[in-house]
Amino acid sequence: MFTWPVSPLSLKIRLSAIMGAVFLVGMLALYVAARTSAEAAANRSFDRLLLGSALSITETIAVSGGRVRVDLPYASLDMLSAAPEDRVFYSVTGPNGQLVTGAGDLPAPPVVHDLAISAVRVEANAPIFFDAVYSGETVRFAVLGRQVAEPGATGWLLVQVGQTRRARDQLKNELILNALAPITAMGGLAFAVVWLGIGGALMPLTRIGRELKARDPSDLHPITAPVPKEVAPLVESLNDFMRRLDANIQAMKAFIAEAAHQMRTPLAVIHAQAQVASGGDDEDRRRGLLAIERSSAKLSRLLQQLLSDATVAHRADVRAFEDFDLLRVVRAAVRDSTPMALNREAKVQTSLKSAPFHGDALLLGEAVKNLIDNAFTHGRGGEKGVEVQVEAEGGDYVITVSDRGDGVDAALAGRIFERFSAGGARTSGAGLGMAIVRRAMDTHGGEVTLNNREGGGLQVRLHAPRRV
Repeated sequence: MFTWPVSPLSLKIRLSAIMGAVFLVGMLALYVAARTSAEAAANRSFDRLLLGSALSITETIAVSGGRVRVDLPYASLDMLSAAPEDRVFYSVTGPNGQLVTGAGDLPAPPVVHDLAISAVRVEANAPIFFDAVYSGETVRFAVLGRQVAEPGATGWLLVQVGQTRRARDQLKNELILNALAPITAMGGLAFAVVWLGIGGALMPLTRIGRELKARDPSDLHPITAPVPKEVAPLVESLNDFMRRLDANIQAMKAFIAEAAHQMRTPLAVIHAQAQVASGGDDEDRRRGLLAIERSSAKLSRLLQQLLSDATVAHRADVRAFEDFDLLRVVRAAVRDSTPMALNREAKVQTSLKSAPFHGDALLLGEAVKNLIDNAFTHGRGGEKGVEVQVEAEGGDYVITVSDRGDGVDAALAGRIFERFSAGGARTSGAGLGMAIVRRAMDTHGGEVTLNNREGGGLQVRLHAPRRV
């Protein structure tokens, strides 16, 4: 498929160049047509003069006693003297091929060999016209035949008259110039109209550019200026891009505001407890240090989740997919998650020897680590352990992370995947874990399902389409 090369030229210049090329090709075609027509017209005009001269000579030919006599009239050649720069040649040949009068070395016409009539018959008033080089110039000849049947002179008489092409070439050039002059003028006028028309057609783009340039950097509302139908897809794409950009900016602002709020609380607690511990007795110091430890742990987890969320957001946009073993990624995520605190136990259960997959290993590893961390934090995983299973179901891999906590409330289930939805002062989390999991699965075209287990606990299933 043809594509335009990247060029700094403006669209107006490109379109004008195309139209200019079309005009140039059209002008060349018109020149060829005008040249052909002018040459034919010049030949018709001067060929009539040649024919008239040949007819005039033919009418003066007399045959008597086997001899051919020609009383060459002055008017027969005088009619060709209208072009003073041209030279005129003639000859009359008898039935026996002998020269009667004129130049004996004139070139024979293509259809006459040895002065005999060939397949193309030369009849009276049906002359042959041809061009040949004679006396160092291109000469136009007319050959006219006359059949005689007299005693001693039976056959064809050939009258040949020639004229150089200077006058007819001059006429041809004048006809070409007269034909092309108005065409060139109209072509220039048409190109000027096209230039102005292209400029007018591109005015909506110029208007859009001025509107965007005059906007405040934070103004991302859609472009509402009326545009032609051909430009509408571009405007729609720009509006869609600005909508997505605005949504990302608003989400970033909300994220920064909420992250600042979430971090402010544990930092304030740490500061207050440090003051209490520095001025109280041993018991106050112990309680203060415990409070500082809890707040620093919450702050550490919050920072870890913020970094994880930023990593997942970046990787989701980049989509750096590759082939890897999903089972190995899950086992690595379990190993990274279990040493985070004491009394943590999580094992991978699977019947698979390997799980070939195409995607982003880092994204899926972060999703599994966040699920395990949530299970330990909210689901009493530290007491009863966390179960991690990897199985193949149809065209999907299913990763299941289960705990024995209190499950999830129906009121919370609808917004559990929102950022900061489950965080706050009551827990050590920030409400980012499930949002990270959802984004990782959306990037791979998968889904996340939640189910409360019989006997208590939560089961989270990741459905990842197999792509190998």
